[in-house]
Amino acid sequence: MKKNILSIIGLLCLISCSNKESAEKIFTLLDHSDTGIDFSNNLTENDSLNYFTYTYIYMGGGVATGDINNDGLIDIFFTGNQVSNKLYLNKGNLKFEDVTKKAGVGGDSRWYTGATMADINGDGFLDIYCSVGGKFGPKNNELYINNGNGTFTEKAKEYGIDDIGNSVQGTFFDYDKDGDLDLFVANYPPTKFSSPTFAYVQMMRTVKDHESGHLYRNDGNHFADVTTTAGVKAYGLSLSATIGDLNNDSWPDIYVSNDFNSPDFMYINNQDGTFKEVVNIATGHNSFYGMGADISDFNNDGNLDIFQVDMDAKDNRRKKANMSSMNPQLFWDVANAGFQIQYMHNCMQLNSGVFTDGVPHFSNVSRVTGTSSTDWSWGPLFADFDNDGYKDLYITNGTRREINNNDFFNSLENGKLEKKDLLKKSKEIPSEKIDNFMYQNKGNLHFEQVNKKWGIEYKGFSNGVAYADLDNDGDLEIITNNIDDYASVFENTSSKTNNYVTIRFKGTSKNSQGLGNRVYVKTKGNSQMQELTLSRGYQSSVAPELHFGVDKAKAIDEVKVVWTNGKIQKLTNVKANQILTFKEQDAKIEEVKTVSKPTLFSTTTTVFPTYKHDENSYDDFKDQVLLPHKMSTFGPALAVGDLNKDGLDDYFIGGSATFSGKVFLQTQTGFVEKKIQALEDDKFSEDTGAVIFDADNDGDNDLYVVSGGYEFLINDLKLQDRLYINNGKGDFTKAPKGVLPTEMTSGSKVYPIDYDKDGKQDLLVLGRQVPGQYPSPATTYLFHNISTPQNPKFEISKNAPAVFKNLGMATSAVISDYNNDGLQDIIIVGEWMPIRVFENTKAGFKETSNALGLTNDTTGWWWSIKQGDFDHDGDMDYIVGNNGLNYKYKATPEETFDIYVKDFDNDKHKDIVLSYYNDGKQYPVRGRGCSSQQIPNIKEKFKNYESFSQATLVDVYTEKSLKEALHYTVKSFASIYLENKNGKFIIHNLPVEAQVSCINEIMVDDYDKDGHLDALITGNMYNSEVETPRNDAGHGLFLKGNGKGKFKSILPTQSGFFTPGDVKNMDLIKVKGKSYLLLTKNNSNLQSVKIN
Repeated sequence: MKKNILSIIGLLCLISCSNKESAEKIFTLLDHSDTGIDFSNNLTENDSLNYFTYTYIYMGGGVATGDINNDGLIDIFFTGNQVSNKLYLNKGNLKFEDVTKKAGVGGDSRWYTGATMADINGDGFLDIYCSVGGKFGPKNNELYINNGNGTFTEKAKEYGIDDIGNSVQGTFFDYDKDGDLDLFVANYPPTKFSSPTFAYVQMMRTVKDHESGHLYRNDGNHFADVTTTAGVKAYGLSLSATIGDLNNDSWPDIYVSNDFNSPDFMYINNQDGTFKEVVNIATGHNSFYGMGADISDFNNDGNLDIFQVDMDAKDNRRKKANMSSMNPQLFWDVANAGFQIQYMHNCMQLNSGVFTDGVPHFSNVSRVTGTSSTDWSWGPLFADFDNDGYKDLYITNGTRREINNNDFFNSLENGKLEKKDLLKKSKEIPSEKIDNFMYQNKGNLHFEQVNKKWGIEYKGFSNGVAYADLDNDGDLEIITNNIDDYASVFENTSSKTNNYVTIRFKGTSKNSQGLGNRVYVKTKGNSQMQELTLSRGYQSSVAPELHFGVDKAKAIDEVKVVWTNGKIQKLTNVKANQILTFKEQDAKIEEVKTVSKPTLFSTTTTVFPTYKHDENSYDDFKDQVLLPHKMSTFGPALAVGDLNKDGLDDYFIGGSATFSGKVFLQTQTGFVEKKIQALEDDKFSEDTGAVIFDADNDGDNDLYVVSGGYEFLINDLKLQDRLYINNGKGDFTKAPKGVLPTEMTSGSKVYPIDYDKDGKQDLLVLGRQVPGQYPSPATTYLFHNISTPQNPKFEISKNAPAVFKNLGMATSAVISDYNNDGLQDIIIVGEWMPIRVFENTKAGFKETSNALGLTNDTTGWWWSIKQGDFDHDGDMDYIVGNNGLNYKYKATPEETFDIYVKDFDNDKHKDIVLSYYNDGKQYPVRGRGCSSQQIPNIKEKFKNYESFSQATLVDVYTEKSLKEALHYTVKSFASIYLENKNGKFIIHNLPVEAQVSCINEIMVDDYDKDGHLDALITGNMYNSEVETPRNDAGHGLFLKGNGKGKFKSILPTQSGFFTPGDVKNMDLIKVKGKSYLLLTKNNSNLQSVKIN
């Protein structure tokens, strides 16, 4: 009986789980025989047309959606490469009729690529613009003008937009706001895949007309080519052009996504008929193989974001079988050519809302959102597919043949390809069908892949994609153009559970459908913004309407429409689940009062002298080829203090090796640089840390400088720290040998600590690294101050714990009485280190980390730590800066990130092996190419890329060798708030906005004067190896404390704290009664921020 009951319970559970799963499935793939959509973009390769004769053969076709006959139902148009284009009339109930022949839009022998529907002539009917590429046949783009009777007439030449530039897509927008639709055409000039960067530089300097994208101004019944005068003539392998007002000035801007070495273009509208290109200023980096892109406000903050796809695989096997090997030369050629930094991964560019001189500033957050790697991707689309009020993300991908398969193309290198063999070889290129990617936007910068959960699965080769509410039920269907397969139509049924509102426009100008209009929809707890643009993703366009999901809301608090001419319409208490059509004639000019609230912080450029840090050139990777990042570029150091006894704050900025450190003295009128010969004499050392303090108790401040860096031999004299003694007038001489203990350690930071309460400042000096032996632990020192006013002198303290020897790669520390016993304790953090706590006792310092709950499980890449009683309970808590959650390297307690170091191949050199988890298995991070640069016999053990791509970490390096190696494990890269509670430390992750980059510096104070401590964080790390996208998404962040240990992220637009760049140090300085923050950045300019 009991067994039967258990069986019934089990069955009920299965039914319940099954019902839940099916309830969550909102998509169904419709059969082509039911819909009548039988389009299939079939490719037929032959002797003259195959991959080896035309390398762009697998770029696919597009989809355009729109209501071409104004019957209220959205129709679908597909472009074919070697087959006829097809137009399908929507007959209702997801049934379609092929009207291609009657409409006259099938095309001819051209190789059609992108498609866009737009009402070009303002007659109220959608026209169709087709882009054309291909190896043979006419290259002119086509324009099918809608005759209003179900037929179309081709008139591209008549209108002056029969572009011959090997086009990929056209996008219509009113760039000059004169009331009609202009056109930008993205072109991809055929270019050898192997073209070196200098060839791109040359082609960009001497760009030919047909190689550039083109901007056409609508002058009525004809378009004028204004490419050159508008400032958008440029050479780029453009795969998409997307429109959006990126800087909120009401004028449309253009983002052009470019393939290979050529940089992307971000064209900001100057409002005078011209554009300025700003991608290098606006973004930290872009995708290397930039494909399709979409522009949308995915986080509902009122700013348009950009998503751009690339071809980085998600799974280990495809990543390693198809990836190109690490190529530092190519990376730096591109960077040094003045092109933007580029990496092979998707970029989700989050708009900060900060605009300087009209330039928006973006952070790539594709890693923290989990959207960085979606294989060979083509078309990304943002839309609210589940109607919950947040825009989800759908990405098409797949390449008909794996044209970056390492093994196949390596097999061709030795033999010469005969013309007669090209077709046969082309057909032998491996081919693998893969699924597209659907991500549900969960909010808070979190996206979850939901293909299976939502029932949207299709393995194939999808290129163009569009969304449309094909059955007018209030949710968005998805339509894809597939190579060698029927087009996919996924029916969406999410309107059964969540509500919506759809917005359409009726304009009085020739921009009849309101392209460029913005709509704001407010419901309780959510505010959404969308801007109407049609060409999105890749080679495709959506219908001229805006779809908003509103979750369970039955009424919408407010719908606000802002027309491109500035007129506004508002509706309040709007019933959900309806289509609203806004007419321009009903819109009114409203005086918008912009109230600029004073911010707590503001960047200033007039108080401090201009200073740029110069980093010396050194190739760390020649010493250790598989370093995860350079170790020689962590400067410059910064120290603030009164150096000449005038009561005013002065400052010191350290120099990199071969550059002298600098001292700036404050006067009544500003700052002046003080030339100090002793610093010049030591310029061959690298200054990594510094402190201004009274070393010899003579009443004036001296200067201690930590020597560090990677570019030295072990025990190099240039690694000896230095003490510069002040004569009381701001003149410094270097303390003679013997004043400081001899320690040739490459250090990081130094902290004064009077641990024995004798009134003299002792020193904690952190050991950072052993040059050339990453990640070997360095020794940290505690120096006891035994100076007299005439004789400065330090010795190694007997109170230092024994574990300070080879403690680790220490980066930061805090001197803090964590247990309230009146003695100063020490907490040290570092790279590959757990958080280490050392209690100051009468017998010396003893480690208490484990007893406090800080075990080896806290190992991270820690860069900073600061203290404060954030929860008002009378003891010190801490904010600890880790590497963040937006890096390529990920770690969880179950799937750790590890490093193993050992001489694996017995060549008398220690080898670095990084490992990560993928689908539950542990693999080497690096591929076969670069792994074998370090250990050549890997190429012998794994004869090809395919075998290596399936090899686990143990397969490659053996269990025995891994056990013998120096081994560190990271279980989390999250930056944290460390709560001091009842003799234990409790870890709380900081808000997600604080996780978008590493935190190198933290300042703690009650900045908003509400009685609770706040924190300012800043960071970034530009020195990663070239296969690992650098940490550059940090723009600085104000964390507002609530007095209970919780923090709210106050974004730069509200706080004024905006500190982009490779920030290494930050310190407080006072000038004329005002407080400022100084920030040093590696190889860049000093920044100063005023605390208002």
